Amino acid sequence: MASWKVVAEGTNLWDLRSTVGELELPKGSKVRIVMDTWAPWAFDVAGAELIFRPFIPDGLALIDVYGEAGQGIVDMEADPAWLLAVLVFIKSHWLAITIAGFVLTAIIASIIVLVKIAVAPALPVAAIAIGGGLALIGILAAVMAKKSGDGGIA
Repeated sequence: MASWKVVAEGTNLWDLRSTVGELELPKGSKVRIVMDTWAPWAFDVAGAELIFRPFIPDGLALIDVYGEAGQGIVDMEADPAWLLAVLVFIKSHWLAITIAGFVLTAIIASIIVLVKIAVAPALPVAAIAIGGGLALIGILAAVMAKKSGDGGIA
């Protein structure tokens, strides 16, 4: 199971800085922007998704906008994108989002961008060893059959 990793943080969107440098977000990666605020209800208003949707960068799809426990949260899903491009887009369009209906600049205390990248489950070492052993036995059997000329495997 993948866990959330902090990839950018700041006290406002203008000083939002990447903590990981260049990072490609594979398809299906979850991206979450968490904003500490004294008004989390502002993210629960009817139409919050409609306000954010036009400003979601290419490579991300908006999933949900909501507020909980003193935080405003925007959840998105990646369709291959570069994190740095996403952060630059978010910073450059935040003023437009603010003008579009929220007075977010005044109510946000800090911002954290989290990414949850799905990782293929690791195969146990025993499964890899058994598979490799079986493959080696199969190759040796094929070579031996070919050398003996009994026409085993062509």
